[in-house]
Amino acid sequence: MDADVRWLLDRTQIRELTARYNRAFDDGDPDTFAATFTEDGVMEVTGTFEVSGRDALAEMVRHTPYGVVHVTVDATVEVDGDRAVQDVTMVVLSRPAKDAAPGARSKLSNTGRYRDELVRTPDGWRFARRTATLDAGFGGSGS
Repeated sequence: MDADVRWLLDRTQIRELTARYNRAFDDGDPDTFAATFTEDGVMEVTGTFEVSGRDALAEMVRHTPYGVVHVTVDATVEVDGDRAVQDVTMVVLSRPAKDAAPGARSKLSNTGRYRDELVRTPDGWRFARRTATLDAGFGGSGS
């Protein structure tokens, strides 16, 4: 495959993996969320918690209450063979409760950055390690 095409394809696949991660977490889909990681994949929120392995990652989503919305922008991706590193800015919103009054709006909850270590697998790119560093700490508290 032409190097320029491979470059575009890898980055597109990694960005789509990131979108699947966001939607699966936000929609409470534990199996799809866990499948964005390798079998021994790790999700870390700096200074707060670390979860390892697909079963534990799926369980984390099962216990996350409704309302989180992730938006990721400004990704930079460096690919080296079957490994890649992605840095991406995140915006975390809190959406209104399902039974909220008409006109209720989402609110900014937090911002930060993900640093991702990815590997190419037979099933496509997967997160080996995803580290979130939140600007206001876990739960959006901070100054």
